Amino acid sequence: MRTVRDARGVMWICLELPEVPADHRVAAAAVGAETVAIECNSGAERVIALMQPGWDEDMDDAALAGTILRTLT
Repeated sequence: MRTVRDARGVMWICLELPEVPADHRVAAAAVGAETVAIECNSGAERVIALMQPGWDEDMDDAALAGTILRTLT
């Protein structure tokens, strides 16, 4: 689990999902076998992003917040 504040000042809580959701499996297969899905929730918005394993330790806050904002658009 990670928390991060985006450029808008919104706090996000991100958790790795136990499996890639069915509606994201085609995209995950295109990215590669080493893909996990995370769900980030701000209370008002929710995103699911495909990441590399270890995202929670390897990504800095700016990179994670950027991924969230790109997923929103």
